[in-house]
Amino acid sequence: MASLGLHSSNKLQPFHCIGSGNCGSVWSIENPGINTSVIKREDMNEARSVYNDFIMHRKILSAIQELRLSPETVSLTSRVSMPACHQYVRADESTWWSTRLGRFPKECQAPCNVIVTERIPPFSQTARECLINRFCAPGGRETAKTSASNRDCIVRAYLGRRKLNDRPKRFFKLPNFPMNIDQMKQLDLDVEHYATAMAEMLAIMHWKAQMDANDVEFVLAPPRLTHEVSTQASPSSTIKSIHLGDHNLWILDFDCCGDMTMDTNGVDQAWRAFYKNDPYYPRPSTANRVKSVEDQQLWDIFKARFLEASEIILGPESNIGHLPGLLISKIESGNPHIIQKLNAGTTD
Repeated sequence: MASLGLHSSNKLQPFHCIGSGNCGSVWSIENPGINTSVIKREDMNEARSVYNDFIMHRKILSAIQELRLSPETVSLTSRVSMPACHQYVRADESTWWSTRLGRFPKECQAPCNVIVTERIPPFSQTARECLINRFCAPGGRETAKTSASNRDCIVRAYLGRRKLNDRPKRFFKLPNFPMNIDQMKQLDLDVEHYATAMAEMLAIMHWKAQMDANDVEFVLAPPRLTHEVSTQASPSSTIKSIHLGDHNLWILDFDCCGDMTMDTNGVDQAWRAFYKNDPYYPRPSTANRVKSVEDQQLWDIFKARFLEASEIILGPESNIGHLPGLLISKIESGNPHIIQKLNAGTTD
């Protein structure tokens, strides 16, 4: 298993929180290096399960590994990096907790269920300062640059969202920084590459791992420091950027994912998950929301690659080969949650 900083000079390093969500808080050591891991604690919501996160994470990794065995499908796995998934630990596993519990802050020293995964590398100081200088209000920049929490910087890639206003933020936080497509364009980032990569990964999750991909996250972050882990995107898929430096598109957070049947019920489940998620994927124009020409073009790129990747995964003789097209048709019909409200005689 990759290191949590339990050896040599890192032996006594305390854990610090690098993020939190509806399922739990995420912890690691300061100054992460090669093969550093994170601990995700099940300490936020009893209805959310890190065990399901662990199972679904492993399921996607298994699907990717199987696709890499075939020359027809290996290229589909080259554009997205995925953290290695090391271990699920129950709250009652006292031997494991005995060497780690004291390294959490006192208020977090109650054992709970956890998973241990590879840490996604944070962006460099140079990249962080670029984001602060571009998107933080002048009065808040020095505070943002010296904030310890901002060292844990990865970027959520929202291809389905435009900026809401032009005002820079004064209170600026870089952990899980939400970057919309307008901000990506300001940094000259390759949004078409991201759209293609997301399309391929969504096809893998739906038709190979047979899961709905509910509430997964796509983030921009540097490549891992070693290529020993076999979930790395290929070196040719590393994006070059004068602003952010070399980086990959990563995928994480699978605790809300569910198994998906290969029929119309499964398609409806995937349709709901697509719109329930944060706006990582490009969005099409619909009857209720007309997108710009540029947004529609990005959707068309995503759509075309999703259908191509789905056909490659399922094969030309598949008896469920119509399902990817059915899913796209439903997505283009609009958000099912809004449609349901409209049909019930209410407004969004």
